[in-house]
Amino acid sequence: MKLSFFFAFLLFNFAQSQNLKVEYSRLNNRDIDYSNSEISSDDFKNKISKELEKGQKNILYILNGNSFFKSIPRGSIITEEEGNRVDNRTTTRNRNEFIDTQMKIYNKKGDKGFYQYHNFDDDEMYHYSIPKFDNIEYKEDVEYIENYKCKLAEVSVMGNINKIWYTEDIPVSAGPYVFNNLPGLVLKIENSNFIIYATKVSNEGKKEDFENINPKLKVLNDEEFMKRRSEYQTEKSKVKEDRKTIRL
Repeated sequence: MKLSFFFAFLLFNFAQSQNLKVEYSRLNNRDIDYSNSEISSDDFKNKISKELEKGQKNILYILNGNSFFKSIPRGSIITEEEGNRVDNRTTTRNRNEFIDTQMKIYNKKGDKGFYQYHNFDDDEMYHYSIPKFDNIEYKEDVEYIENYKCKLAEVSVMGNINKIWYTEDIPVSAGPYVFNNLPGLVLKIENSNFIIYATKVSNEGKKEDFENINPKLKVLNDEEFMKRRSEYQTEKSKVKEDRKTIRL
């Protein structure tokens, strides 16, 4: 009994005192839907599919109860294809570009919400939102991930079920994306769109690796952000370009 208490005490102090770093790999379960785009090049689509087949690296940093989650962007893909012939010596070329936009999400200790960074053509901002889960059901299932005993919680969001595997061995409420309020560190997420799982848990993170929220940037609530994003999309639709861009 004393040994168990001592072990739990060590884990608690490890989680609270260390700058934790959790490395994840994300695999997509679905291909990109091109039905609403003007992309027609099969070569371009195949190159994107091959790039998305690779596991994408993501990193979660935890420092003093605060967390910072970021994705590591894949390389850009650019292809050009012949367009309209202007004259005997000139032909326009359509440019296709794949850009993997970096995701950055911040969570403050004790805050139920999260801050997500966005950049609309150099208009930088944070979107602050509190996750709205339809239901959370804790299961009896157990899985070991990176030698940590993980429990399963099925979290329903807008009718979609997310299988969240968290470990109470590291008693910090943190994880990828918006899953920051479960009773332990989230090491795996499964849903119909993707699977993301931890590949390494350590205290190798450096204080300078932890990116703090920039106090100079504006913070928009849900309504303000939706309005700004709609304005940005409208602005982009009015600009005619000879390039077609896919952003993730």
